[in-house]
Amino acid sequence: MKKIFLIILLLVSFYLIKTKHKDKEEIYIEEKVEEVIEKKEEVIEEIDDTVPSIVPNKDVLYIDKDNQFNPLDNISVVYGFTGGNTSCDKTVIEIGENIITCIAEGNNKLSSSASYKVIMTNTYQKNAIFFGDSIVYGFMSTPVGYSWANYINDNYDLNVVTNAGITDYRVSTYDDANKWLVSEVRSHYDDPYNYDFIILQGGINDIFYNTPIGSISGNRDINSFNINTFCGGLESYLYYVTNKWSNAKIGYIITYNTPKYRERGLSWSYADYKRYYDVTKEILDKWNIKYLDLSTEEFNNLLRVEDRIYLPDYLHLNNEGYRIISPYIYNFMQTLDKYN
Repeated sequence: MKKIFLIILLLVSFYLIKTKHKDKEEIYIEEKVEEVIEKKEEVIEEIDDTVPSIVPNKDVLYIDKDNQFNPLDNISVVYGFTGGNTSCDKTVIEIGENIITCIAEGNNKLSSSASYKVIMTNTYQKNAIFFGDSIVYGFMSTPVGYSWANYINDNYDLNVVTNAGITDYRVSTYDDANKWLVSEVRSHYDDPYNYDFIILQGGINDIFYNTPIGSISGNRDINSFNINTFCGGLESYLYYVTNKWSNAKIGYIITYNTPKYRERGLSWSYADYKRYYDVTKEILDKWNIKYLDLSTEEFNNLLRVEDRIYLPDYLHLNNEGYRIISPYIYNFMQTLDKYN
């Protein structure tokens, strides 16, 4: 009996010793795990702080505190509400909501994760064409021919974007019938794409050639428009666009002021531009076409129209100017409804 008791005592002692060592081991492991987690959180926090400054590409964009769209590099987006891990090549996102997760690879090749809210755009895989003069074309950009149309194509989620801007073209035929924007519009009637967005601009060259303003027609009959005047030319421009792409979302960009620009020894004041832009708005209202007015004080200040920071010749935007104004144009596109 004593022998059995000694055996039991030895077993209990062994168990207690084992348990004691195990407890120490578990405590040690838990301390190490906590240490690793703390280090990981420090690394994640450090990487998250660097995310907005990563080299940009066109895959994913976020909205910063100034409500500007900016691209993030090397982002893979995983939708949390689709029932699976579905990746998306191009997504516009907004920081702050636990809707999707983006994994960003920083410069040190470590990954950090953050939660974002996806902004469901109405431009995803849509086709757009931009008509206008040298400002739409990108006369002073590098490379030449890179404008807000190209910036939007490179940084947002559209499918096909056509830059149909053409240097020195006008809405009227007053000074040169061979440089009429309607001719450029009609040349794209047979494009192989079904355009979902038609974004128009034009008229500043008509101002530079002191085109007679004329009067707004009382109807929409093409034969009632005097295309040798600004009003008749603009109405004709709208007629040929709306009759061809009546199912598209159509918008107009009123050009910013260029008070320091000089051409042929002439210059134009804010009041000169306002005369043409006021009647432009009246015509656009008549045709039920939304417009983005870049001639306001807000955009005068944003584009610094009285110096050469963004307008090297006081008229045409440079690359930085297009980068600044393009998000506003994209946001404007988001507000458009189908024309008919």
